[in-house]
Amino acid sequence: MKTVVIAIPSLYRPDLTARCIASIQRQTLPAEQWKIVVIENEARPESILPDPLPRNTIRIELPVNEGTTNSINRGMAAVPSPYVLLLNNDVELEPDYLEKLVKTLEGDETLGFATGKLLRASDPSRLDGAGDAMLLAGASYRLGHLDSDRGQFDQPMPLLSACGAAVLYRSKAFLLSGALDADFFAYLDDLDLALRTHLIGYRGVYVHDAVAHHLGSATLGQALHPRVIEYITRNQLFVVMKDYPKAVFRRLLPRIVTYQTLWFLFAIRRGGFLAYLRGLRGAFRGRKRMRQKHRNLMAKRKIDDAQLLVLMKMSERQVHEWQQSQPLGQRSSMLNLYFRLFRPD
Repeated sequence: MKTVVIAIPSLYRPDLTARCIASIQRQTLPAEQWKIVVIENEARPESILPDPLPRNTIRIELPVNEGTTNSINRGMAAVPSPYVLLLNNDVELEPDYLEKLVKTLEGDETLGFATGKLLRASDPSRLDGAGDAMLLAGASYRLGHLDSDRGQFDQPMPLLSACGAAVLYRSKAFLLSGALDADFFAYLDDLDLALRTHLIGYRGVYVHDAVAHHLGSATLGQALHPRVIEYITRNQLFVVMKDYPKAVFRRLLPRIVTYQTLWFLFAIRRGGFLAYLRGLRGAFRGRKRMRQKHRNLMAKRKIDDAQLLVLMKMSERQVHEWQQSQPLGQRSSMLNLYFRLFRPD
């Protein structure tokens, strides 16, 4: 059995996939311990990784685009292993990335996932992110995103969530939590998975000296493509419908409504009014499925409402501390207003 299965979803960009795999081939974790599964969505001869495939690599060809979620689930199922690395094909790993994350999870069985420091591939002096955090309102933020890397995130820390671009999951935690949710398709599926992982009793951690380089927005070509606004709108609502216990949802409803109003205004300013409406319609159509998934999740959770709130408040403080560390002119106006209304506990 391999130690790690590396699941890489791909859509039309074999050049990026080849560079990603080349970085895996240089890993200090011995080659006999890992296996790469490339999941080619909308596979066409001209748009997939060409033969012969690199060492320890197999390919799954899909006739349609099944999104990040189903792609990774298929890759994980293809090779039984104790750990699964969720890896975007626009990421290149430093040689010791896998070894450090595997060592971290092997050292503590309560950890469900671990992630490292992501630098911008176009400018390695800047952070792509140092783990993810979320507001109590249900919105996800990548800590340090686009900031200069000054060593401000050069220490390990607990995380509520982690960017799905390069995160290592314990396979047991991944499967017990229910794997990635196909209804999300893409965007915030990593937050949903991380929340469920915490609810069933595992924890997450940021490993500062495990480093990778992330291009970002390689598939759609822009950070706020209308499809991104649509998916984020829908999936933010999916997260609170599905993952928040009822009492927690009621307690946080003013924050949720306020943030959704701010997000709506933000989407309009970015020309995303129609995309926002499509996202809202998608959330409405999926509400019954989310309610059933909520019931299933609540039946198997291992932590109570108070414990979950402690984790969520910790995560919101991380967002607030990052926001406060930035120069005044660079702070998010949406977060500025949110934190004026709701001071972090």
